[in-house]
Amino acid sequence: MKQARFVIFASPSQRIAPGSCYIARDGSRTMISAKAATFNRFAQAKTFAEANHIVLSARTYIGREDFTDLEMCG
Repeated sequence: MKQARFVIFASPSQRIAPGSCYIARDGSRTMISAKAATFNRFAQAKTFAEANHIVLSARTYIGREDFTDLEMCG
C-alpha cells in the first residue's frame, strides 16, 4: 500500500524520478527514499526546513511523493 507524503526534494523539479535526492530526517541530503524526512502536511515540511536552515528554491522544494509501507518504516 502507498501513502502520499510531503517531502523536501533537493534536485530540480524535472528530475523527480527514481533516484531523486531528498532531505533526510537529520537535514542532510539522501538518495534513499526510506531516509527522507516525510510529513503529513505542507506546513510541517516548511517548519522543518526553516528549523534546519534549508533554503527553499527551484532546486530545493517541498512536494508530494508516494511511499510504500516498507519505505515509511525505513
